[in-house]
Amino acid sequence: MNKFESVVHQQLFELCEQVELEDVLHSYDYICGLIFAVAAAPEIPMPETWLVWVFKQRGQLSSTEQADHLTDVLMGLLQWQLRQMRDELVTLPPGCRLCEPPQHSVALSDYCAGLLAGHSQLEVVWQTSWQKMKLDTPQQLTDLQKDFRHCLLMFSTFADIPLAIKQAKARGNENFPQLLAKIYLSLPEALGKYVALSGAMVDFLPDQFETFVQPLN
Repeated sequence: MNKFESVVHQQLFELCEQVELEDVLHSYDYICGLIFAVAAAPEIPMPETWLVWVFKQRGQLSSTEQADHLTDVLMGLLQWQLRQMRDELVTLPPGCRLCEPPQHSVALSDYCAGLLAGHSQLEVVWQTSWQKMKLDTPQQLTDLQKDFRHCLLMFSTFADIPLAIKQAKARGNENFPQLLAKIYLSLPEALGKYVALSGAMVDFLPDQFETFVQPLN
């Protein structure tokens, strides 16, 4: 069985594995998490804004052809992710597993780190969305923001597992490493809730969904 979810996933992986690009591009899993954050944003930024986020220190590609290919792959991955979200098929990528010991979960941590990096870049969009929401009661907003903080906490926990363990032990929670496996099982639910929270805000911002969801050639 193919380990990749789509052709564009495989193409991105092959690009990230090229020796000449290892110091230019972030890792495959990081970029997948980054694109998840872009697709889930209440307002999707234009490509010229987010495409540069896949580079380390604004790295450069060796040719125009290589740059065009990378752009096509990244746009294809965004389109794929948007369709998954539209069809309510939000899941954790198959390669992002919790390992034993947890600190060895490199793919999982890279994915969550990329997601958080994308979210950080789009934080103003989220804040604007909160401000524009018109809810029936203040309690609705409080509940939504509580769910939102929980999602970000989940992502940050798995983005840096050694730090999460250290912080938990500093709080006196010595059993936290054993609890990670149970927490990990709730991570797909947190991804889905993150997307749902964005969807709750879409009515208050311009609809850009159709701008980016186009059939792949």
